[in-house]
Amino acid sequence: MPDRATSSDGADMTISILIQFVRRAFLIGAITLLAACSQKAETLKLSVTQFGSATEQAFDHYDAAYSTQFAPFPKSDTAKRSAFVSNITDFTGTITPANIDTLLDPDAVKIDPSVARQWQDTLKGLRSQYQQFVAIFDNIEAGSAFGASALTESGPILEKLRTQLATISDEFARTPPQFLTRRSTLIAELNLIRTKDHNNPEAESLLIEAWWQQWNSLIAAERAMQTDTLRAFVTASALGSRLQGQIDNYAKLDAGSLITAVEDGIKLSSQIGKLSPAELVTQGTGLLETATN
Repeated sequence: MPDRATSSDGADMTISILIQFVRRAFLIGAITLLAACSQKAETLKLSVTQFGSATEQAFDHYDAAYSTQFAPFPKSDTAKRSAFVSNITDFTGTITPANIDTLLDPDAVKIDPSVARQWQDTLKGLRSQYQQFVAIFDNIEAGSAFGASALTESGPILEKLRTQLATISDEFARTPPQFLTRRSTLIAELNLIRTKDHNNPEAESLLIEAWWQQWNSLIAAERAMQTDTLRAFVTASALGSRLQGQIDNYAKLDAGSLITAVEDGIKLSSQIGKLSPAELVTQGTGLLETATN
């Protein structure tokens, strides 16, 4: 009987040790799995951040392009002061809150406050949509039910945002904004040159040549604005397309694949940075066809 008891105790101890081993192995495996899942989630967030930063830059350019349409040529403080003194000297009416801005800067185009406010509200609404999308991933925790659900729901949201980006890019590429106020200023100056009596034909030719140089400089700056803005939108759209693939195939990807995707995103941005204006227009007008693919 004692021998049987000893044998039984030994078997129980062996089973107990085996159970502890299995529990520890399971715990280590679970921790390893959670660590891997956490690494995947954090790596995906890097791609999301890439996309979010790209859209912020795109809308910064978009806002600047819209605002500069109505901006006059920049003036030095000395030129502004001289113009104001001249305006006040020549002005014979009563200075009021309604006309003081015009006297200070007669070249500035006064945009209806309601129109300006509507544009800012529209831009704010656009930015908010992308910021809210990025915020989804701030709350995703590896392995949580909420995280898995949020990740699944983020795919269709991104599709809509990509379509929106493609629409803006397409419209911008087809009808880019121009420096309207500055164009008008130069055209008025050219008309003045043509209507003014010049006793010296050579002097008139020099004035026209100087005007031509100003016009070319303006058009070059205008095209640079258009190219920079379109490049920003094409970059954001391209990163959004790559992010869509990562989200849709998240379960099949490991952390290494997601890290590679982040690196590829950096390379892609660099490649888009080297595209010519004509190539950007081609890509910008073709985004709608691939926005949901």
